Amino acid sequence: MQQNRNLHLDQETQVYRNSIKEANYVIFIYPIWWGGMPAILKGFIDRVFAKDFAYKYKGILPIGLLKGKKAWIINTHDSPGWYVKLFQQDYGKILKRQILQFCGIRKVKHTSLPFVRNSNKKQRKDFLKKIEKMSKKL
Repeated sequence: MQQNRNLHLDQETQVYRNSIKEANYVIFIYPIWWGGMPAILKGFIDRVFAKDFAYKYKGILPIGLLKGKKAWIINTHDSPGWYVKLFQQDYGKILKRQILQFCGIRKVKHTSLPFVRNSNKKQRKDFLKKIEKMSKKL
C-alpha cells in the first residue's frame, strides 16, 4: 500500500479510480451503522478518493477534481424517519457534503428506506421497485 500522500498512485485501487473517472454517476448503496456509513465504505473512500485524484489544494483552498459527475446515495436504516430528521446528523449527509461535494460532485441525490426493522416484505419490495424505476431515469 502507498503512503498516505501517494494514495492516488496505489495500484490496488487504480481500477476503482479509473471506473470513477469514466462514470457519469457514482452510486453508493449501504446500510447506516452506528449513525453513519460502514467502516469498510469509509476505508474505501479514504483509499480511492485520494488527494491528487479526487481533490487537490490551491494554497489553503480545496479544489474538487471530480466536477461534472453526479452521485446517488441509497441507504437503509433502522430508525423511524421522524427520529432521523430530529436527532441524526449523518445518514448520508457527511458523504454528500463533506466528501462528494468536497471532491467537486455537486449533484447528489439521496434515497433512504427508514425503519427497516419494522418494515414488511411489501414495503421493502416497493422500495426496490422505486429504486429500479429511478435508476432507469439516470
